[in-house]
Amino acid sequence: MMGHGGRVIEWQRKSGRTYLDFSANLNPWGPPGEIAERWEELWSYVTVYPPLDYSFYREEIGKIYHLSPSLILPTNGATAGIYFLARHLPGEVVLILEPCFSEYAEAFRLAGKKIERVFFPTPFSSLPPADIIVWGNPTNPWGVSPPSFLLECFWERSLKTGTILVVDEAFQEFIGEKTSWTSRLLENPRLYIIRSLTKYFTLPGLRGGFIATNSSFLEKYLEPWSINSLLARVLEIIVQGDLASFRATTQENLQKEKQFLEKNLDKEIMELFPSEVNFYTIRLRQGAELFSSFLEERGILVRSLSDFFGLDDSYFRLAVRTHEENQRLVEAVREFARILG
Repeated sequence: MMGHGGRVIEWQRKSGRTYLDFSANLNPWGPPGEIAERWEELWSYVTVYPPLDYSFYREEIGKIYHLSPSLILPTNGATAGIYFLARHLPGEVVLILEPCFSEYAEAFRLAGKKIERVFFPTPFSSLPPADIIVWGNPTNPWGVSPPSFLLECFWERSLKTGTILVVDEAFQEFIGEKTSWTSRLLENPRLYIIRSLTKYFTLPGLRGGFIATNSSFLEKYLEPWSINSLLARVLEIIVQGDLASFRATTQENLQKEKQFLEKNLDKEIMELFPSEVNFYTIRLRQGAELFSSFLEERGILVRSLSDFFGLDDSYFRLAVRTHEENQRLVEAVREFARILG
């Protein structure tokens, strides 16, 4: 269906219709209300250059995530951070714990590195040697964190051999940071954590993200004006707002809607895999070749996972949306099940 989720503008332009977008893993209750309330003020920032001094972004991001600004490399979205690391990290062989966000393999391939891929779960003894190891924490699209014993093996390998660790934590906020590796940053300068401002704060159009690391050699490669001025002001507003309330409301709503989907999605035609975050992977037991087009006709977009390593065209990803939107999805899936008989 789509190489990425979240391509709703392209679909709407092509068809002239509006869609409910279950293909993008965004917080359906964001952005924080203070941003909408001050939108007229924000408009003026479009007409000025963004801060040239990256310390501004570092300080504001540090306040949001309780990190020292010295550990933060701001990027124009998490994907820009992935390509930034791929261009500048040393080493020749990259091991990716799959399934994983597809841009990691593409970014390191374009950087001329050899890609090794192992499907999660896999025995540690069967992992090939590598200069760089990449995994999601939690993973996309499984929505769970890899087992701690495996990650501890990666950690020990890094400390003993100098292996570089790249950890994607784009969805950590949805699980309350409970498995985040940010507390380990000061212990290992070969640890690089990719974070997104897009998912949790629902800001995909502003493109905000950062790399968290205790390594300083990448600093010289930062490009001027690579992050827009609108995001600079939005970060300030997020910091000044009621973050605790925003997080509590998001978590409460998310758990309610996950329970609703887990209870009401038709298990006879699909397998719903356990998830800790704001999306699910499903596997259609029948009718997979018709599923996407059936939902599209009813104004609903989902993400086919056929282009993920180790998965086929029977796998799809569904985001958790608002209750009204989730009801529409459940009703459409029930209709699909009735047609299949």
